[in-house]
Amino acid sequence: MLALLAGCSTPPDRIVLLPDPEGKVGAVIVHSANSEQTIDKAYAGVDVTKNGAIEKTMDSQSAVQARYGELLAARPPRPMTFTLFFLFDSATELAPESPATVRKIKAVLANWPAPQVVVIGHTDLAGSQQFNDRLSLRRAESAAAFLVKEGIPVDKIETAGRGKREPLVPTQDGVPNRMNRRVVITIQ
Repeated sequence: MLALLAGCSTPPDRIVLLPDPEGKVGAVIVHSANSEQTIDKAYAGVDVTKNGAIEKTMDSQSAVQARYGELLAARPPRPMTFTLFFLFDSATELAPESPATVRKIKAVLANWPAPQVVVIGHTDLAGSQQFNDRLSLRRAESAAAFLVKEGIPVDKIETAGRGKREPLVPTQDGVPNRMNRRVVITIQ
């Protein structure tokens, strides 16, 4: 059997650049032992042979789907991030714009296979560091409790509080700002 495999040619390694869900593409630089190519267009690619030669390729969306459809369907969903805003000095009362975000989170979780969730609480810069550390963690825990009620196992949720260390809107210490009173939920 080894003799038969030794006589066969090895298929090249293929790299194809796919657009993100919004249709945007970045760029990939492919290096081999003796060559380099940049691909920066949707469905552009390269084949890299065993000897290091790089040959540019161009596919269509339909050709990539036909060739790699099963593989693409098996990819996990891209992480999604949501922000819930809270009322001043509260770990449980959401700001008026947050219920719409809660509905979006529920809709995403209803169709997400085996989610892993990171919940990070934040505060504005009013209050002491110690008070804000506790409040931001309580906000994260409050959001995590909501997620558990939505059916996410508690062991799939990681919570943390950042206090006033990472403001969304920089202000002077002691200055309240409603945009900084938040929980950021990342579903992956």
